[in-house]
Amino acid sequence: MIRASALSLLLLCSFMASATERLLRGTVRDAENNAALPGVNLIIKGTQRGVISDVNGKYELRISDQDAQLVVSFVGYLTQTIEIGSKTEIDINLKVDQKALDEVVVVGYGTQSKRFVTGAVAKVEMKQTENLPNTNVTQALRGRVAGVQFTDNGRPGQGGSILVRGPRSLSGGNNPLIILDGIIFNAGIQNINPNDIESMEILKDASAAAIYGSRAANGVILINSKKGTTEKPTIRVNAFFGLSERAHKVKLLTPDRYIERMRDYNRQAGLPANQLSDYLYPSEIANREAGRIVDHWDLVSQQGSIGSYDVSLSGRTARTNYYLSASMVNEQGIYRNDQMKRISLRTNIENEVTKWLTIGLNSTFINRDQSGRIPSLSSNIHPFSTPFYEDGEPQQYLLPEDQVSQGNPLYTALLTTNQTRFNNLFTNLFATVNFPFLEGLSYRLNYSPNYRWDNDYNFTRQDKHLPNNTTVASKFNRQDFDWVLENILTYKGQINENNSFDITLLYGRNHTGQEATTATATQLSSDVLGWDNLSLGGLFTNTSTAQISDGVSSMFRVNYRLKNKYLATFTVRRDGSSVFAANNKYATFPSVALSWIISDEPMMKNFKFMDVLKLRLSYGAVGNQAISSYQSLSASGIRRYVFGDGGLSSLGIFPSRMANSDLKWETTYTTNAALDFGLFKGRLNGTLEVYAMNTRDLLVQRSLPTMTGYTSVWTNLGATNNKGVEFTLNTINLRRGKFEWTSSLVFSRNKNKIVHLYNSDTNKDGKEDDDIGNKWFIGQPMNVAYDYVFDGIYQEGDNVPAGSKPGGVRVKDVNGDGGITPAGDRAIIGQTGQPNVRWGLSNSLEYGNLSFSFHINAMQGWIGSMDLAGNTLQNDRNFNRIDYGWWTLENKSNTMPSLVYTNPLGHGYYVSRDFVRLQDVSLTFNLPKNWINKVHIANGRIFLSGKNLWTITKWPGADPESGTDQNGIPLARTITLGVNVGF
Repeated sequence: MIRASALSLLLLCSFMASATERLLRGTVRDAENNAALPGVNLIIKGTQRGVISDVNGKYELRISDQDAQLVVSFVGYLTQTIEIGSKTEIDINLKVDQKALDEVVVVGYGTQSKRFVTGAVAKVEMKQTENLPNTNVTQALRGRVAGVQFTDNGRPGQGGSILVRGPRSLSGGNNPLIILDGIIFNAGIQNINPNDIESMEILKDASAAAIYGSRAANGVILINSKKGTTEKPTIRVNAFFGLSERAHKVKLLTPDRYIERMRDYNRQAGLPANQLSDYLYPSEIANREAGRIVDHWDLVSQQGSIGSYDVSLSGRTARTNYYLSASMVNEQGIYRNDQMKRISLRTNIENEVTKWLTIGLNSTFINRDQSGRIPSLSSNIHPFSTPFYEDGEPQQYLLPEDQVSQGNPLYTALLTTNQTRFNNLFTNLFATVNFPFLEGLSYRLNYSPNYRWDNDYNFTRQDKHLPNNTTVASKFNRQDFDWVLENILTYKGQINENNSFDITLLYGRNHTGQEATTATATQLSSDVLGWDNLSLGGLFTNTSTAQISDGVSSMFRVNYRLKNKYLATFTVRRDGSSVFAANNKYATFPSVALSWIISDEPMMKNFKFMDVLKLRLSYGAVGNQAISSYQSLSASGIRRYVFGDGGLSSLGIFPSRMANSDLKWETTYTTNAALDFGLFKGRLNGTLEVYAMNTRDLLVQRSLPTMTGYTSVWTNLGATNNKGVEFTLNTINLRRGKFEWTSSLVFSRNKNKIVHLYNSDTNKDGKEDDDIGNKWFIGQPMNVAYDYVFDGIYQEGDNVPAGSKPGGVRVKDVNGDGGITPAGDRAIIGQTGQPNVRWGLSNSLEYGNLSFSFHINAMQGWIGSMDLAGNTLQNDRNFNRIDYGWWTLENKSNTMPSLVYTNPLGHGYYVSRDFVRLQDVSLTFNLPKNWINKVHIANGRIFLSGKNLWTITKWPGADPESGTDQNGIPLARTITLGVNVGF
């Protein structure tokens, strides 16, 4: 009886509690323009109960009488605490937090108000790419940041190449420095999960980058990972899946065109050409008659696909901020056996131990599997070839009758099992002390170990159709261990109402170490164990390497603000590196930047349409140490040899590298001027920037005469110059009701040249000598095509010189001496490596729950080389070639030579690499509030996207952006469907 009464009392209390609950609803808006604010956090104070406003700013929250206050927070707005009382509907107007909006730009060793930035810092808007199928961080850079060129090579999991404001170095590296969560990241940008990124900034001028002096000559990319933003724990799931195909199929010879080419070749060579057997091998004729026609692209390609699945948990309490994520990517490339599987795990935790001490860690683990051997890219399969035996095994040669000229590109790929895996564990442990005895003074300690281990295992099984033992097994293992230790002291002070400053001091050390071992065995007695038992081999080869380098850094930076409109930044960094000679291990890199916020002057008050107008000027130096360890030291080579007939093997040691005790830093000096502007209450804003960069003491591996006993030596010589202009414009074109149309335009032009090289004038003509062998020319770009100038094709009736005949290429007599010589008639034809002009255009249109965006990427003013004629070798006539035409008596082409033209001058063929590409398209649908309520989620959206959908170009190869020719891997055209859900 007592138990029954207790149960009744419990049920009664539960009923009374539920009866007192009520539904609170309302809309959250911007207090200034009354625009609805989606994604606002509304939490019942003192609890973890809450909701997030929907796409229309509306919210619904079930509360009880004892719930007294509602805490409303949103990034960029002032947090409000609202008394609920007995209300059932509360509309909320949030006011913009100007301070919070300004503090969004990440700079070296901290953040800074965007208003007070004095250097060239470009922020990548990650929201523009969150609905796109990007599995690589760098894909967000393609055509979206002025002055930045990212080139994708079309393969899954590859990093591609990045240029910031053009190349500077002739032999040293030109890749920018990657900084992840404030620490140098050496593991490759492809190892960073895009879904974990909160912000990405690019430091382009010396003032912005000088704080990282030693490696910042090629620009710096700052990447910060996500943190928790709401008191209510947030679970977010992001997933997409799509299919890929070739964005462009290179036009190779069809079966009929292949026969026509073989027949025309025989005719022009004076060989019989009356029947197929005159110019086709018996196996080709048999395949043709049996209808066994092969298509190169069908054989070397596969169905491409991409799948990405990401889940994260984040939140914050009064003392702890946390972000946890797990991600899996499975990408099948469009080339056979080309794939990438990546697993990413991330943990970010920050805890306020006391009011003056905060500790935390940012840690990520990446496992990337790129196992598989792709087909050879050196040749194409022609239509009547025989790539397989009847049992399906690959043939070593495409034609049984020709075992010299044409190897089967599938042979090694299909006989070889490959395992390639990359593992990366990167952690930053940090502690921040805010000294209680002096407000504004803080100290931060960073310790960041980075451990990487990779392997590349290969086993080539026995070719069943060959009598000799063809088995080969190899194992490559590499381990890298890097660490960075930094001590950072910061003080923010206010002298008086009009004068404020902040000072940053740094002292740090860094270490990189690497070791690798390769073991190879051939002619294995059994192929059952593959690479797992190399002792079964008959012949063995083993190699091992190891290297380390150490660095030490110190830095001083001060930011000074007068009336918050006159700004100055002074930075000095001193770096030492073990890769340089004892005499020059240290270098100092200073910089200064000034800024004037013109719009704050009284004279500008009448210009009501102008929100902000800021002028920036900077000058400074940054360094480049992009050479490997020990290059300044002499080195010895080791070679095993047998002395005398039947003698024992001995070990020989010989000098292999010359020392250079004066090898020192390559340094780039940059001048930058910029104008930032904002007009019409944020409707139009942008930046115009001009710069000049002078790089001196270039790190060059200079060739030496063989009589010295050495082939080359690393040295400092020469100078290069880069000049350019960059323009960024963001606009709100139309905003009416539920409809909004915004655009973003980026434009950049870079012109680089070699200022001087060796300061030599051997021919006494008063001009410095060019280095023709390396194609380096004073006053010209670093990467050029230097060759004979094409001047059409000799036709019948022309004045054909001796040694040539109709159908041959005519080149220009550049110096007009009546003859063609290498010294007098070769010229610079055009620029390669980077375009003269880059531009990108993005548009976004939103209406209610629907949004549509597209991005166009373009590069113009560059050329590339390609063997269009296909006759540089006499034994390549059985290759399937790009169909670019050829000269015959019946078709007197003036652009392509005859098939028997032997190219005695060895000249190249050049084609424009200009292109305009519809790169990204996305259609997004935000789930309505009533749908969300039914499935009990906070928010959700579905998106359909496409990548590399359409390209306008004259480039006949696989892709103009990467410069790949007829044998290259094209970019993938990808269509994906995805979903993003928050709980």
